[in-house]
Amino acid sequence: MAKSTKKTGIQKRSYTKKNTTKEVIHNSIMQEALFSNIPGLPGYGVMLSQSDTLFKNLRWYLVSNMRQLLSELYVELGLVQAMVDVPVDDGFRGGVEIVTKQLDPDDIKKLESEIEHEGDIIVAAQATKWTRLYGGGGIIIATDQPSTKPLNISAINKNTPLQFKAADMWELFWGAQNIDDGEDIVIGKDETVQQLGDQWEMYNYYGVSIHQTRVMRMKGLVAPSFIRPRLRGWGFSALEPLVRPINVFLKTANVGFEVLDEFKVDVFKIKNLASTLTVTGGLERIKQRTQLANQQKNYLNAITMDSEDDYMQKQLTFSGLSEVIKENRVQLASEMRIPSTKLFGQSAAGFNSGEDDIENYNAMIESTIRTQAKFPILTMIELRCQKMFGFIPSDLSVNFKPLRVLSAVQEEEVKNFKFNRALQALQAGAITQDTFIDICNRSELLDVQIENDPGLQIDDVSITDPISTDGGE
Repeated sequence: MAKSTKKTGIQKRSYTKKNTTKEVIHNSIMQEALFSNIPGLPGYGVMLSQSDTLFKNLRWYLVSNMRQLLSELYVELGLVQAMVDVPVDDGFRGGVEIVTKQLDPDDIKKLESEIEHEGDIIVAAQATKWTRLYGGGGIIIATDQPSTKPLNISAINKNTPLQFKAADMWELFWGAQNIDDGEDIVIGKDETVQQLGDQWEMYNYYGVSIHQTRVMRMKGLVAPSFIRPRLRGWGFSALEPLVRPINVFLKTANVGFEVLDEFKVDVFKIKNLASTLTVTGGLERIKQRTQLANQQKNYLNAITMDSEDDYMQKQLTFSGLSEVIKENRVQLASEMRIPSTKLFGQSAAGFNSGEDDIENYNAMIESTIRTQAKFPILTMIELRCQKMFGFIPSDLSVNFKPLRVLSAVQEEEVKNFKFNRALQALQAGAITQDTFIDICNRSELLDVQIENDPGLQIDDVSITDPISTDGGE
């Protein structure tokens, strides 16, 4: 006996056999789709909103923890080296400008000369490069004081040896792991506040214990709290989010190499090849036959073959490969936030002069490179002041040189504007003649240095218009 019922698109059939009832349910495709959208069931929601694709496209491990891989990438791949070095070199280009009212211009020039002679800016730039590559680095302060004791800045004088050394995060080991910094606070069960700084008071630099006050620590990109413990208190490398585009770039380069390597392929169709290979010495005869044909082709531009043999040459094409390389470069430049003109030396195309790209690039350098390196540089200059002058100016500050490079004509225009502005202030009585001469000498507004002669009067000098760039008078 069998019966069938229909209800909401579901067909049911019941069969009774030997006092046993078996029920079979047949669902339509529409009903399956309805079931897949029931909350709580697997596959709830449309595929576009599923997170499966996101899960499958993640590594779930960090290359920032792979010292050997990052080191080899930096040494072997020019692209990685350019990505790490170019923004830092541009950010430190021209050095820094020291600003303080507690030192006269001559002392500031002596200080700048000492910093340049000792290579302090180069050390700061190198530490910044290691920070970008590995996710962390630092600058070690080397003096004649015991390395295990806190640094006594007031004890530094002109006879104290003072040097700075750049180090990466793998050269600086804490006494404890899985930490963020030395200022973490833990509240005990009895609500007492405990400082954990003693656990990482010392760094281990190739077996030498160095007190934390002697290391200017620099952290890379800050990771979320879920990932942060895996970085052992440091940041993550600038290469971490670039693994995918770099892999595409390398794969594209490998494909291009294979196409060049197999640009022309010779195909010899030899009669009874399979049976010849089964005979003793057949392989050697086939090799000899092919070798003779290649020698004839190379030197005589002709091939002598059996009438039943055949020879053909296959040639690969490069169609589409250039477009893939171009799009890959665009992706790399976009994710690295470095324009193609800087990364690949490729000039702007069409009506684009590249000025907008350079402006965005300069903004990236100001916000990421210079902001992070400003504090270590300021600390280095403070220690140099303590060594040279015996004190640290309270108003000491540093400014980086402008990133935009002016042409020769533009530089002269800027100097004219500065000179006329200072001259107007002098004629209005806002500044003295000594201050005017100091402005001219410090900014190098003239080709020579002006001597402060009390008999020299500059008040009656007329103000001239700045030079024109459009060819006018």
